[in-house]
Amino acid sequence: MVAAILLAAVGTWVLVQYVSQADERAIEDQEVVPVLVVEVAIPQGTPVAEAAASISTKLIPTAVRVPSALASLDSVRGLVAAVDLLPGEQVVAGRFVAAEELVAAARSIEVPAGLLELTVALTPERSVGGSLQPGDLVAVISSFDPFTLDAVEPENEQDLNSFLNNEQQTETITLSTPNSTGITVHKALVTRVQVAQAREEAAGLANEDVAPQGSLLVSLAVQTTDLEQIVFTAEYGSMWLAREQEDSAEEDPVLIITRANVYR
Repeated sequence: MVAAILLAAVGTWVLVQYVSQADERAIEDQEVVPVLVVEVAIPQGTPVAEAAASISTKLIPTAVRVPSALASLDSVRGLVAAVDLLPGEQVVAGRFVAAEELVAAARSIEVPAGLLELTVALTPERSVGGSLQPGDLVAVISSFDPFTLDAVEPENEQDLNSFLNNEQQTETITLSTPNSTGITVHKALVTRVQVAQAREEAAGLANEDVAPQGSLLVSLAVQTTDLEQIVFTAEYGSMWLAREQEDSAEEDPVLIITRANVYR
């Protein structure tokens, strides 16, 4: 029995050695290069310094080397894994990015076909406390100070000259619109949110629900007519965003709030 076990063990050793030597014979006539290969799965976002323990160097034929495969981690120091890295794959430079790039990518979504994308700068209190995320739907609320109603928009130069040369105008009465607020756009899609450094980072706080500093850049995907209303508000008024749900009610027609009806 013991002899049989020893014979089997010797046979296994001989087989392993033969296979190993066969692999060596297969590449001995080929040019080989050192390449980093993933040994243990590396999750997305893992810093290179931590990922190094799951990576080893192997000699492989030049013909099967992936373009941009790395032989050293020196060129990607300080970066993080952009995607999950799986065992057996060669390590390439393009699979590592700066940590802030990965965060930015996670905070954006693709613009649906047929929509236009624009970006507005808003303070946290005007954008749901800075808590908006890509994929959220928002209502755009526009507020305007009074506009004067005596502006002249001549259709041509002759009309303009006629107005300027009208000496019979002896008195000018200035009329203005009231202050006004109303929802101009419903269910605009948030595609990206760029946030300035948070106070918790600056102060070293943890597990605190704090607002970001400064302005947020909120990108929205909207129809053409909605885009025009948003840009007009950004240029000549002020704007708030309110988070909506798919089934949020939409008033039709939209009520414009002024001092005359705010207490209704």
